[in-house]
Amino acid sequence: MVEPLAFTDPRRIGPYQFEGRLGAGGMGQVFLGTSAAGRKVAVKVIRPELASAPQFRARFAREVESARQVGGFHTAQIVDADPDAASPWLAAEYIPGPTLQQVVAAQGPLLPDAVLRLGAGIAEGLAAVHNCGLVHRDLKPGNVILAADGPRIIDFGIAHAPDAGPMTHTGAIIGTYAYMSPEQIRAPAQVTPASDVFSLGSVLAFAATGRGPFDASTVLAIIHRVTSEAPVLNGIAVGSALHALVCHCLAKAPTGRPPTSEVLCRLAVTAPAAPPVPTMPPVTPPLPATTPVDGHPIRRRSVLFGGLAAATAVVAVPAAFVLWPKDTPPAEPKGKPKASKSPERDITRPVGELKGHEGNIESMAVSRDGRFLATGGYDTTLKLWDLTARREKTTFEGHTNAVRAVAFSLDGATLYSGALMELLAWDANSGAAKKKLAAYRSEDDFVRCLAVSPDGKTLAVGVGGRIELMDPSTGRVRETLDGKAGSIDFSPDGKTFASVAAAADKSGIRLWDTASGRLLKTLRDGEDDDYSEVSFSTDGKILIANGPGVLLWDVASGRITRKLTDQHGHLDSAAYRPADAGTSGKAIVVGGGRFVETEKTDTVGRTVSVWDVAGGNLVTTLVVGDPKTPMRAYIGHLAFTPDGRTLAGVCTPAAGEDGIEPSIQLWKLP
Repeated sequence: MVEPLAFTDPRRIGPYQFEGRLGAGGMGQVFLGTSAAGRKVAVKVIRPELASAPQFRARFAREVESARQVGGFHTAQIVDADPDAASPWLAAEYIPGPTLQQVVAAQGPLLPDAVLRLGAGIAEGLAAVHNCGLVHRDLKPGNVILAADGPRIIDFGIAHAPDAGPMTHTGAIIGTYAYMSPEQIRAPAQVTPASDVFSLGSVLAFAATGRGPFDASTVLAIIHRVTSEAPVLNGIAVGSALHALVCHCLAKAPTGRPPTSEVLCRLAVTAPAAPPVPTMPPVTPPLPATTPVDGHPIRRRSVLFGGLAAATAVVAVPAAFVLWPKDTPPAEPKGKPKASKSPERDITRPVGELKGHEGNIESMAVSRDGRFLATGGYDTTLKLWDLTARREKTTFEGHTNAVRAVAFSLDGATLYSGALMELLAWDANSGAAKKKLAAYRSEDDFVRCLAVSPDGKTLAVGVGGRIELMDPSTGRVRETLDGKAGSIDFSPDGKTFASVAAAADKSGIRLWDTASGRLLKTLRDGEDDDYSEVSFSTDGKILIANGPGVLLWDVASGRITRKLTDQHGHLDSAAYRPADAGTSGKAIVVGGGRFVETEKTDTVGRTVSVWDVAGGNLVTTLVVGDPKTPMRAYIGHLAFTPDGRTLAGVCTPAAGEDGIEPSIQLWKLP
């Protein structure tokens, strides 16, 4: 599934222009790229903390050369790489189609014959990897693409020669615990092809039952089950060829597992011939429910492998959407309120700067007393900052992926943070993890946004394609709402909340009843419907949404009252200033994002526009650094302190810009 680029994502690397996100893993993020000739590739960009280790770079270069040798019909070929780049990367053949994870999530487990045919395709791909002296080390449902001509193994970014020694820095474990072999967990540097065979057994069990054979609610429990307990294979008929093969592959000792050649031989004998590949994706009829697994009804796919084109009709793979602005100013909507007037050239520089994350800053929140600021990073850490002293107070470590969302409890004593497949609660004073509020099963379950209601009793969680209304003290979900959310904000009275999907979704702004979870109305501008964030004014009468400009909506009537635009091609974040007697008294809105690039300038963003709401005038511009010095960076995730005096904004260097660290910029406003 291709997702829109986040504003913190690079737009280009090497010769490839990025069009969207394909996924993320332990080593980095994967993007859909396009070459100058229009060829599609999957580009993996290595995480900064790994790229900074010389030992990793040297090993990565050798593994890239080895991985280039991998052939076969069931692997995605490595086509390009640059291990010496500031951010090392490799590009592989792009295989369109859903992953096994997505197909099973959408339609339930596969029929036994389909699982056997799937296993034959994966085993053939593993044989190609092993014949080059490599071990894949991260075979899982999310790394198996169901293409029209059969399954393909992807993500060779961690393929490793068994005798080459540790690939990464000390203590690093690369892979996904639920599908790792026991020896990979205990001694990751000593893996052999037998480790991939163990992962194959787990993948086949998932395909047949809809769950991993060692699934558990915590990482520690998963590790214990993988290393010490028998697999759970409910749903696979005991005595069947599939059951016997999976059990053999999941032997705890590497020597007890069959080699890939034997797996292929057994599957060639047991798997029936594949039906011909249809020329057009067939229409899939309603699927009958079958025997429940663990109390949940499951649905069987009616298409066997060989006819995998049907998978793309069942699991939608949306077209990529480019968020990078075109070299034209935003157009004025017809019949809408006039845009803001020409910008005045007052420049305000920051009064403070907070640095400490080793990668891009993905999320930010301010405590309700205005004393602290929390940030989540691509480096998997959560940091708490003292805004009075302007220094770091605490670093929270415990996530295994980029921290995409963060929020404070009403009293500021608890921090909530979300990442891939997990939602955690932390003690803001000690930095200790208090509770895992949720552990999600699907690799599509990124926690994208969090918001706490004004009474502190509801935590709204935008995860995957839904919104969960949760009790923040227990993690119990009382309502699950259908709708992908990239931003959520509660009205000041807490009776309603607004959500907007990721920028490319174009589904408008949705207003929900907090108590019942009922959808009240959907706001659209009729043209763009392309927003990044949404927030209420302090009196709840105005709703602002940012995208190609900032739109101000009258909540009662659902009409747009003003559109604010400037030199930015897209505004990644906007904020409505809280009302306070100590401020100038003028209602203002701020917005930050990316400049439209032209031949005359290579400056990207690095500014925040400040508008007077009453007149729609752009009254001042907030800037990072010396405005006369060229610097490629952009601003996002804006947030005011509750008194409206201080504005915080995330500053992110553009791709390829050396010497600029991701930071939080602090500005004082009159």
